[in-house]
Amino acid sequence: MNHTELNIKNAGERKGCYAASSVRGAMFHSMPVQFIFTVLLMLSSFASAQYREATPDEKNEIINRITLSAAEMKTMECDFVQTKELSFMNDNVVSEGRMFYKQTDKIRWEYVKPYRYVFSMDGKNVHMSSGDKRNKIPIKANRIFSEISNIMIGGVSGSGLINSKDFTAMFMIGASDYKIILTPLKKEVKDMFTSIQLYVNKSKSRIKTVVMTEKSGDKTTVSLNNVRINTSISDEIFNK
Repeated sequence: MNHTELNIKNAGERKGCYAASSVRGAMFHSMPVQFIFTVLLMLSSFASAQYREATPDEKNEIINRITLSAAEMKTMECDFVQTKELSFMNDNVVSEGRMFYKQTDKIRWEYVKPYRYVFSMDGKNVHMSSGDKRNKIPIKANRIFSEISNIMIGGVSGSGLINSKDFTAMFMIGASDYKIILTPLKKEVKDMFTSIQLYVNKSKSRIKTVVMTEKSGDKTTVSLNNVRINTSISDEIFNK
């Protein structure tokens, strides 16, 4: 093979290598894009498949089941975890405590971590205590406390909140729970919250999680754990 033939052969080999390298490069650059696009589609489909909107008949059935469950629940006590997401902080504020409820207008939130604080309602008054400081405020004398009272009791039992004329409600059905998205209509509530989401256990038709989004963008999530119903609870616990 002479010098000219050798140059032609080398040039051909280099051209072939360059072509192969270009193909591999194109494949390398295009495959991640295709892969990411496919993953995004899968995630999008999965997210949308988690909940679907209930039909009118399903909505009525959900309301009836929650209302019946609330009527059967004379008392309830449980542990709770409250997670507060503040718009001006990177870290969430997590609190823990015990909650007591007695049909139909008595509730007590007893915070034990990271600080001790009590917020209770006996049907007529709101009681707040922290250390030696105690306050007692008539519910009817304060419209804000009246609305908070309805939301807190409705957020535990579901009764009176899911079918209230003070909210528009969207009912969603998931694999193991219902999600009810409440949007306030009354000015007093709209000034506090943009939405309230209730997550309801399907098997027991009881609320397990409440998510409240405030007008400021802050979000409070309350999860109810170790729930016990229809135990003996004295009225006195709600008066202090």
